Amino acid sequence: MANILKSSRYFPLQVTIDDREPVALEQEFRKLGNMIIHRRRLAVGDYLLDRDFLVERKSIPDFCLSIKDGRLFTQAGKLVNSRIPACIVLEGKNREFRKTDFSPKAIQGILLSISMAFRLPILRTKNTHESVEVMLQGFKQLTRDKLEEQRFYPRTFHSKPKKDPLLAQKLHILEGFPGIGVDKAERLLMKFGSLQAVFNAEIEDLLLVPGIGKRTVEGMLEILKK
Repeated sequence: MANILKSSRYFPLQVTIDDREPVALEQEFRKLGNMIIHRRRLAVGDYLLDRDFLVERKSIPDFCLSIKDGRLFTQAGKLVNSRIPACIVLEGKNREFRKTDFSPKAIQGILLSISMAFRLPILRTKNTHESVEVMLQGFKQLTRDKLEEQRFYPRTFHSKPKKDPLLAQKLHILEGFPGIGVDKAERLLMKFGSLQAVFNAEIEDLLLVPGIGKRTVEGMLEILKK
């Protein structure tokens, strides 16, 4: 799993952990290094990776308790409605189910119900170490294009200039070009300072912006010429 993170040495992975989660999982993340860990109360989920992947982690006792009090289906609905790719990580060994009031068939039925009704993956892990590995593997799958470029590009929390009243409009214009989302639009403005400077920049300079490739530049220039 450490190999996944070697490519992020320039852009650390940002992990936001709900402050009610065990410290043991935070320690597992920190062992891998090159991460920015935030610990605060999350309205949805327990773990948020670079604002790209949302995870609700449940131990087997908590999973069963949340079935009884109805929290499980409410939480599943919130995950789906968050519009962020999400999953549930069910942590613990099968023998722990024997200490609950649910039969194996009942558990299987509930897992299928959530997976089918909410289209929400439920991933099984045995311990905290496996839970962190599964979260990072899921994140890797969702951001494989970024990993192929040998970088992570987390969306920064405080990178937007505060005194630019036209910033939202500028970002909106740049986001209209193929292959340019909010992250790349922010980086272009941070490097060049204005839309005019972006549009007049040399191709070589545009390619120096993290995440901007030749195909993206060619697509932008083609639109500007029309």
